[in-house]
Amino acid sequence: MKKQPRLLLTGAFKPFAIDNIYSRKESIPELFHNQITHFQGIYSPRIHYPTYGLHLIGANVPADVTVLDFPTWPRFIAEIKKGYDYVGIGSIIPNFYKVKRMTEAIREYAPQSKIIIGGFVAMLPDLEKTVEADHVCIGEGIRFVRELLGFSPDFDFVHPDVGNRTLQVLGIPTNSYLPCLVTALGCNRGCDFCSTTHFFGQKHHMLLDTGEDVFKEMVRLERRHRTVAMGLVGDDNFTAHVKRAKELRDLMVKHEKPYSYGTFGSADALLRFDPKEIAEMGVDTLWIGRESKFQTYAKNAGADMKTLVDELGRWGVRVILSSILLLDCHTPENIWEEIDDHIAARPAFSQFAHLSPVPGTPLYERLNRENRILEGIPYEECHAFKQPWFFHPRFSLHQAEQIQRAAYLKEFHELGPGLARLIHTTFRGYLSFKGSGSAPLEKRARLIEKRMWFYKSALYDMELLAPDEKLRAVVRDIRKDVELMVGRLTAFEKSVAMAAFSMGTARKGATALFGDVIQPKTTYHHYPADWKRAE
Repeated sequence: MKKQPRLLLTGAFKPFAIDNIYSRKESIPELFHNQITHFQGIYSPRIHYPTYGLHLIGANVPADVTVLDFPTWPRFIAEIKKGYDYVGIGSIIPNFYKVKRMTEAIREYAPQSKIIIGGFVAMLPDLEKTVEADHVCIGEGIRFVRELLGFSPDFDFVHPDVGNRTLQVLGIPTNSYLPCLVTALGCNRGCDFCSTTHFFGQKHHMLLDTGEDVFKEMVRLERRHRTVAMGLVGDDNFTAHVKRAKELRDLMVKHEKPYSYGTFGSADALLRFDPKEIAEMGVDTLWIGRESKFQTYAKNAGADMKTLVDELGRWGVRVILSSILLLDCHTPENIWEEIDDHIAARPAFSQFAHLSPVPGTPLYERLNRENRILEGIPYEECHAFKQPWFFHPRFSLHQAEQIQRAAYLKEFHELGPGLARLIHTTFRGYLSFKGSGSAPLEKRARLIEKRMWFYKSALYDMELLAPDEKLRAVVRDIRKDVELMVGRLTAFEKSVAMAAFSMGTARKGATALFGDVIQPKTTYHHYPADWKRAE
């Protein structure tokens, strides 16, 4: 009997978010704290995410696969010494030198192991010449690894059990788990700056092809984890596949399922649905790439972002709106008009990312031809949340950093904490759900009613935690608006808020003394060749 190949899949080693030769303090491995609630401090939810792609490969390759996520250096060394046939490393570009050190260690301690490099770091030019790699995977990794190991590229996709874990909310320790689905990979819209669309060859790689496929997986997760809350990740434009999305919505209505999840959608795709349909589909959080009012992208042609965000909010859909800073059209005179236009849409959450010329994108190729890529910027600093790594004729690097920081702070202080806006939008949706005549939406309304005390207490807690009277007044206005919708704060809800406030205050003090870095937990998962998912 032929021996099954043994494969180790691993992410870059920790620690992260510290200044050393391998990392920078800005490289926080958290979507919210790093990008969406940037500079919101205690109001920033602390959520850690697994490296989904490693688990997707492990669950769909008929080999003996081990997934080691967020290892320490000693743990990584101990694992590679076990003598795997292949070691695959998935990483982003800012972790390049960690990847380089890991490949050198594999050559030293496990010279028989073949090395595979994947993830966005694989897009770096001439990567094979700078790291000890036998194979470089750009694009969808399941088929790549299957073919590399001699298996058919065709397979019936099986979803592993993976999800996000929330560690803190308003400084209060939690350990809540959100199961996640990867329904597809990439996006076919082809925006010139987007590393994801070009990493996947400007294609929408479907993993769960139909609405029924997605629905069945949601039913499985509900049974296994006893929850109706989920996340849809990896798919950068879920609503672009209109037939699948409408089929999912029809099944949710038919079976009266109150599922709720966050996902991604482009404006042009969203405009093909009624906002009520999107809510019935289960969407409660939606990432939309606004990008810019001065530079039109095809995906946003004809869209009024302010109206779209408001209409979605009426049906309980909390929008994460992302905009790009430092486009060629930006000048010191108009960039604040850009930022103010974004804030005027009043999203639940915001991202203000610097334009990022990632290798492999048309943007990178153009700026490289124009000799605008700055030489000598360490890969650790090639991210979108401090200073850019290309030349913009109207902004210095320091100016760019200050504008981004000011944009985040203005949004925060004018609109209030993202969590407060999330609650406000949730209650707007609650009012629409109650009389909608839609069974899944009315069930979601009843679920919100059960947590109403929690939401109202959290709002009062946020008001108490405000560092100054101006922000406190913004949160108070949100709270009063919520009370007009669902009733005044009760004595019980106030007492819960006071208890939470004491814990949040203690956390603020600990952060001031010891910093706010929370290293992700090292995880180990084994997918044997005959692995079968627990139902």
